[in-house]
Amino acid sequence: MRVPSYDALRDRVLASGRMEVWPGHHELPWCIAIPLMVDDVPYAIVTFVADDDTPGYGLAEISAAEEVVWNAATTIERLQLRHEAREAVRHSQRVASQLHQLIATSIITVGLTDTRDILLTLANRARSVFDADEAIVTYESRDEFERALARRTTASALVTASEIDPALPSTSAGHDEPWRVGDWFIAPILERRHQARGMVAFRRTASDGPDDEEILILLAQMAASSLGAAELNRTLASSEARWRALIQTAPVGIIEVDVNGAVQWWNSAAGYLFAWGSTNDTSDAPKFPDSITEDLTALWADAIDGGAQRSRELADVEIAGRARVLSVSATRLPGDAASPRVLTLVDDLTDQRQMTAELRHARGGEIRAQVASSVAHDFNNLLTLISGYTEMLETLVGSNDDALALVRDIQATTRRASQITQQLQTIGRTQARDATVVDVRKLLESNAEVIERIVGGNIEVTRHFDENAGNVLIDADQFEQVILNLVINARDAMEDGGELHLDVAGDGNNVLLRVRDTGTGMDEKTRERCFEPFFTTKGPFKGTGMGLSSARRLIESSGGTITVTSQLGVGTLFEVRLPLTDEVASPDVLEESAPIATGATVLVAEDDDALRRLMVQVLRRNGYRVLEGDNGATALRAAQGERLDALVTDVDMPVVGGVELALTLQAAQPHLAVLIVSGHADETVLAHLTPRSAMFVAKPFRPSELVDRVNELLVRAGARAL
Repeated sequence: MRVPSYDALRDRVLASGRMEVWPGHHELPWCIAIPLMVDDVPYAIVTFVADDDTPGYGLAEISAAEEVVWNAATTIERLQLRHEAREAVRHSQRVASQLHQLIATSIITVGLTDTRDILLTLANRARSVFDADEAIVTYESRDEFERALARRTTASALVTASEIDPALPSTSAGHDEPWRVGDWFIAPILERRHQARGMVAFRRTASDGPDDEEILILLAQMAASSLGAAELNRTLASSEARWRALIQTAPVGIIEVDVNGAVQWWNSAAGYLFAWGSTNDTSDAPKFPDSITEDLTALWADAIDGGAQRSRELADVEIAGRARVLSVSATRLPGDAASPRVLTLVDDLTDQRQMTAELRHARGGEIRAQVASSVAHDFNNLLTLISGYTEMLETLVGSNDDALALVRDIQATTRRASQITQQLQTIGRTQARDATVVDVRKLLESNAEVIERIVGGNIEVTRHFDENAGNVLIDADQFEQVILNLVINARDAMEDGGELHLDVAGDGNNVLLRVRDTGTGMDEKTRERCFEPFFTTKGPFKGTGMGLSSARRLIESSGGTITVTSQLGVGTLFEVRLPLTDEVASPDVLEESAPIATGATVLVAEDDDALRRLMVQVLRRNGYRVLEGDNGATALRAAQGERLDALVTDVDMPVVGGVELALTLQAAQPHLAVLIVSGHADETVLAHLTPRSAMFVAKPFRPSELVDRVNELLVRAGARAL
């Protein structure tokens, strides 16, 4: 085999969770071993081995292999997340169904007066609620209760056998809490003095549910209420008041209708749901939404004919301008056969469904944020190198127009890649953004030429800007990227040309930005998913699927909304609404360029060797004396005995980090100027440094930007050439 030590290589990679190549000293290794990380744990190992006719793998092949493995890991994590979400939804639906059945049971049993009828109803409902093989409800009469220790006489209901299981304990066992006997799960039916007068029990072959104990306690309490009410024969007034209180405070809508569907009575939840109020004044003739009248009529007819409970789910029910999902049940009330009444239970499932979706989205966002942050950090270092060397190369190609055009194409591609890393870092981001006062109209006008170049000559751009639209508070750089992303999406939807309309107007307390195209449009399924991270229809190498996701996060974190309407073959409209601000945008102040402070001593601390060499080379070419260290500890040793003018440092480094390094050096040399560079941190890292002594530059940056910022810091600190 070409890799004789493969077993050891595999074991190391699985243990460490880090990629290895073999042989490590060879310029073109023959073997790449990459861990497949699922939830930050090595899940498997993917190995690429070159055959004997291949010289080995270069950097491009290694990078491609890492991307393949990363995509595979992401797919596995998504499948696991989907499974967890499905289980959460199933659990939520099961609990909702159990509670729904309990409420229905309480309503049914309230109309029963015979103890045995109540026991049979409760036993059957217990079997249904818990999906049990058997269910038992026992209850001792009051006369027998007083003599329970001497003799046990029970009225009982056993679903699958004619006798009570001998393994069950007697009612007078003295339990106050649920307990188990063999396969049976039992809860006592307690009266006021916490004395057990009966029990509710079930057993099943399926595994226990996480909420079985709480539901069983509720059922036992319901049994105690129903049986106690029947036995004590409370007065009609007190009983009605108690049950009305229960129904009024129920979390689901409860409505009584006559045989024609006319509303006779409703509880508070129903009044809130359908905007009927809570007065129960039927003179106003409350109505159900027209869209569900037909379904409700059929449901009521089934309930009247069959007498038993009937239920169904109704989707897309428009109430107060919002589409809702309703679970509706109906049961016939006991009473006059000639004029039957139906009790209708309505449960609004809309928020539950939305919360489930948001939970799934939040969990997915957390995983993506961890992956994206790691990728963006390393990618930004590479982009800084590419950007730096192309800027230096531009000065060398001179008047060679062809070479100069290639260099500028590389620079443009680097800027585009930098925008993608910024979008990666917005996934799952929760920190505050750098909000400034922005005039949306002026922002669009300043980007007019860029937009024209993006869309090309076959797309006509029209603009309608209200000069009095107002200002908003938002991160200007990221908002500019949102606008350009929307324009790019519009362009891609109009390959054969079309029209792009950009509108800015006042909209109540908001500024409204509208971006409309006459392109291919989206179907409903695509429109619903277009804001999901990594969702794209552009195909490989044409889109990241992060533009609209990062746009929504920026807009919503700024207090606004972004919506989309689309029609196949007609086009797409994005509408961004941002709250108005009374603050006034500050005019840009152009500072005069200061002379370069040559001869100053600068310490560079960066753990990426290639990037550190570039930074040192650039600074030395511009007349600075440069010391260097590959982490905070080595940088401290390099600074011993030196009078430093400036420190340029990365944030995350082994042994000693950049902020800790800066604080240590500034404690000894208070005049020290500090330039922090990072691919994922932000300006908040400057908070603990000497005021006005430090600046932040995000990776990737150009060599000229590095020199300008160092010079600006030195001039600010009063440093001058020696």
